[in-house]
Amino acid sequence: MGISWHVVRCRMRTLASKDGRAESRVSGTPPKRRGSSFRCLKVLTWATIGMAVVTCGGTKPAPVAPPAGESLAKALSLYDKHKWDKAKPEFESVIFNHPGATIVDSAQFYLAMCNYRQRDYVVAADEFQRLRTRYPTSPLVELADLMRCRSLLRVAPGNTGLDQDQTETALAQLNIFRDNHPVSPLLPAVDSLSREAYRRLSQHDYRAALLYHRLGRYQAARIYFQEVIDKYTDSPLVPDALFFMGEGQRRSDSLDSAISYYEKLIYSFPDHPRTVQARKRVSELARLRDQTHASE
Repeated sequence: MGISWHVVRCRMRTLASKDGRAESRVSGTPPKRRGSSFRCLKVLTWATIGMAVVTCGGTKPAPVAPPAGESLAKALSLYDKHKWDKAKPEFESVIFNHPGATIVDSAQFYLAMCNYRQRDYVVAADEFQRLRTRYPTSPLVELADLMRCRSLLRVAPGNTGLDQDQTETALAQLNIFRDNHPVSPLLPAVDSLSREAYRRLSQHDYRAALLYHRLGRYQAARIYFQEVIDKYTDSPLVPDALFFMGEGQRRSDSLDSAISYYEKLIYSFPDHPRTVQARKRVSELARLRDQTHASE
């Protein structure tokens, strides 16, 4: 707290002279050099200086953050006890107070895991991505990439009748994971997540196609059924999609096209339950086609 001694002295002289003039006007005596106001001001000044010394000298030093390893151990202990709400600020403290520590990437990873365990998958995905962005050389990047894909897949609604944009995003990230980590021991887990993503997307398209089919909008249904056939070749819904493609063409009087879809079902999935009905359809449509040609 800085004090201008020149200003203090001038102020003291001014007040002293005023005090003297006032006293002269009242008593008719010459002004005194040192009056009561001067003494009061002097006391006040030294009191102010004393307060300044106490204020400046009494400031407590800023608290020192505990060592990074100690803080991380405390946070991990809370994490292991499933006290994720209490663990998160501890991990954040490690990240904030020890940005250059070698274990800061571990704090970032477990901060993301706390959100994942609490089913806050949107935040978890962001935190896993933050690890890759801030600590690209960390050995935890590979696992963080996988957990981000897992989080994105969890964000997507389980009801495949609803929008599946997040599932498509997760599938794209899984493909990127394969490119970034071609020999990763985590690839079996990536394949499992990919199968789940494909299952959801194929069901989404199939349900949309079936809805259009039941509404009699066969052209719109055909687009979605074809998506299932072309994009999700391993899906168990492909035989049903082939059958309903044939049904739509049959009801649209495209007999040759209908027969071709039924035959694809018969030859590609001979043991599927739909195959029996497909064979009957082929026989019926073949006779109808022959009758049509004969009448012409």
